[in-house]
Amino acid sequence: MHPYAAPIEGRAGKDYLFLDFNERTIPPHPLILEEIKKYVSEGRLQMYPEYGNLNEVLADYVGVGANEVIPTVGGDQGIDIIMRAFVKDGDKVIIPSPTFAMFNQSANIQGADIISPRYKGDKFEFPFEEVLQEIRSRVKLVILCKPNNPTGTPITRTQAKTIVEKAASLNIAVLADEAYHEFAPDLTIIDLIDKYPNLFIIRTFAKTLGIPSLRAGLIVSQKQNIEELVKIRGPYDVNMVAVAAMKALRHPEVARDIKKYAREVMTVSKPMVEKFYKTNGIKFSRSVVGFHLLKVPGLYEFMKTKGIMIRPRSDPPGTVRASIGTKKDTERYLEAFSEFLKLKNDF
Repeated sequence: MHPYAAPIEGRAGKDYLFLDFNERTIPPHPLILEEIKKYVSEGRLQMYPEYGNLNEVLADYVGVGANEVIPTVGGDQGIDIIMRAFVKDGDKVIIPSPTFAMFNQSANIQGADIISPRYKGDKFEFPFEEVLQEIRSRVKLVILCKPNNPTGTPITRTQAKTIVEKAASLNIAVLADEAYHEFAPDLTIIDLIDKYPNLFIIRTFAKTLGIPSLRAGLIVSQKQNIEELVKIRGPYDVNMVAVAAMKALRHPEVARDIKKYAREVMTVSKPMVEKFYKTNGIKFSRSVVGFHLLKVPGLYEFMKTKGIMIRPRSDPPGTVRASIGTKKDTERYLEAFSEFLKLKNDF
């Protein structure tokens, strides 16, 4: 089992443009920093966490009841908690691939037998029929990464609902990872929570909110499920700096800032990038969020010389994932990409 490769070092340069981990490319809203400073200045760092009204703040933000949400240490802990709750050695887990590495890592830790229907074709379309066929009595958990990472591929609401319904009929849990929800809000299935007790939804604040270093996320499910998951998560796992940052969501300005950033990425930068790719014959995944999967030999190495980091991928082999940032970021990225293509054509 190979561990998920985290960005341990080499990402501290101020002049670098980081398009490798799907992060927000600009600092978080000032009110988030104010909430953090306020907590630190209160002189309570020596005390264990006290979460107060955090559940209410998170519930209001995502649109569910306060007893239907549990804060987590990023989306990764959400995956781990749900995997530990439902999967034991030898159980079958459906994880379509390629996808986020933490799903497989967590399943392997539990000793799961992983079933991996492959995303299809050059556009990496979701293998809906294959997933549906694999939902059988011995399966304990189905993973839906929606939209998928690293391809950005959508899973439609109809597809997701059909899968959840079939899984529910066999008492199989479904984990829907909506880490990139703000980029594709129409695809959410959070409204299905009340109807399906087998549905668990994960969200993260590492993307559009801009606090991946603080590790902040949540799980949404029915009340009785949350009560059981709380027993698995440690009582003090989520640190108070992350709590302070998440509580900033009670400010309308912060929610508006999230939407503003996502809107710039999706309506300004993404069309620029896709037009460039199409004009230059670059094949890219059918992404509905703020990144693409590409297969362009030599691009990763060249971009690094220009101070632009993109993510090399081993699955599929030879691919890279490039995030999309602000308009200014995109202009810099495309300028470097143009230089790369010119040098390539000159040889």
